[in-house]
Amino acid sequence: MAMNFKIYKDNELLSIYAADILRKQVHNNPTSIMALQLDEDLAWAYEKFVGEAKQHPADFSQVYLVGVGKGGDADVFSKLDIPESQLRTDGTAEALNDVLDSKKRVNLAFLTIDKDGRVGYGDSGSNDALFDAKEMILVASGKDKAKMVRELYNAKENGGGAFGSIKQHRMVTVVLDEEAASELDQDIVGYYTSEFA
Repeated sequence: MAMNFKIYKDNELLSIYAADILRKQVHNNPTSIMALQLDEDLAWAYEKFVGEAKQHPADFSQVYLVGVGKGGDADVFSKLDIPESQLRTDGTAEALNDVLDSKKRVNLAFLTIDKDGRVGYGDSGSNDALFDAKEMILVASGKDKAKMVRELYNAKENGGGAFGSIKQHRMVTVVLDEEAASELDQDIVGYYTSEFA
């Protein structure tokens, strides 16, 4: 397991960091397959990502961007120069599976943890392609996510369910604001705050 936590003071700083992850993914690998959760909590991060992509132009001609779930506005991604056939925002597991074939994996799965502990499509059986991604970024903001963040931190690798699968993954970064991190032990929060991460 290689799970890293990054804790930021508030949702604005979290969103800036999240947007930078997405921008760097495209710059570093212009053939990326990116699975991005459609969630209102990520709207600000996506707006910042699109803004940065306009300020620092990147080659999106070979990028595949697939929306996950139906909880947010997918129209923001239409502002990127992604060919229409490579932009799938209907939010279904089937759309992601259509993009993938036996030789491809998701490069970056960018997902939220909701207040009930659901990740990605919610149904763990539909998450296989997401949890097989080369890299996973999990985002949680707000005090209503704090209990689930604590459960993820304490989950066992062989414990089953979404959190158990996540703990088995080789490259996971969990990005939190202080409210979402509020039920973690203070020494853990101190270790993982952005100043020291």
